[in-house]
Amino acid sequence: MVTFYLTKRLVKIGENVLTTVKEQDAKQRILAAATELFSQKGFDATGVSEIAKEAQVNKALIYYYFENKEAILDSLIDAMLSNVSTLTLKFARECLGPMIQAGTLRLEDERFLFAHEQALESFTAELHRYYKEIVDYTLDRRAIVRILMYESLKGGKHQTSLFRLMELLEKRPGNSNELPEGAVSQADSYREDTVFYEFFFSIIPLVSIAAYFDEYQAKSELSDQRLRELALQSYLAHAKSIHADRFIVLES
Repeated sequence: MVTFYLTKRLVKIGENVLTTVKEQDAKQRILAAATELFSQKGFDATGVSEIAKEAQVNKALIYYYFENKEAILDSLIDAMLSNVSTLTLKFARECLGPMIQAGTLRLEDERFLFAHEQALESFTAELHRYYKEIVDYTLDRRAIVRILMYESLKGGKHQTSLFRLMELLEKRPGNSNELPEGAVSQADSYREDTVFYEFFFSIIPLVSIAAYFDEYQAKSELSDQRLRELALQSYLAHAKSIHADRFIVLES
């Protein structure tokens, strides 16, 4: 009797787990289908019925997960911003914060003051790894980036969606609420002109590369890996110009 009860319990648990997995799979299919259709046809030209057909789900299931079509797009954008922010905060916690605590780095008036050359070299290496993660992630999500750019250029109801990328500047390395205690106060000053420059000469160029990645690859016949290398080189070049007069070694 006990064995029978346990068996029924295990079967029930298994069914619940399987149901959860199936539900998550359906939701992911909806998001994937919406991404594909939005990037190809545009947000306004895509209907919920088309998304349901592409995702191979019942239309009612879409409204179970999302209030409306706008909520699907918001979910896609939120997920992208959240994941990029996670990468940024990870860099801040694992590199920026420990260096400030150790006294090998000080942030002052938007300048990165390094105690010695070795500290600068170590920081630069970690920063380049962080930039590579950002570039790779953006290129992997280039269909969503294409949607953001398309909606911005056509001047529709979602024309300001692209500017939500400015939220990333609020979580940039050097201005994070998750820095260790004592380090946050050094990371608060960030001028308007710096935000302007970083948005238009750092974020927007990467957005453009991601949006036109597939078309450029087809025209140039370059490999995916080579294009990613060129994208990273371009991004690093922009970053270097931004930080040229901000990275200062105090040790003579």
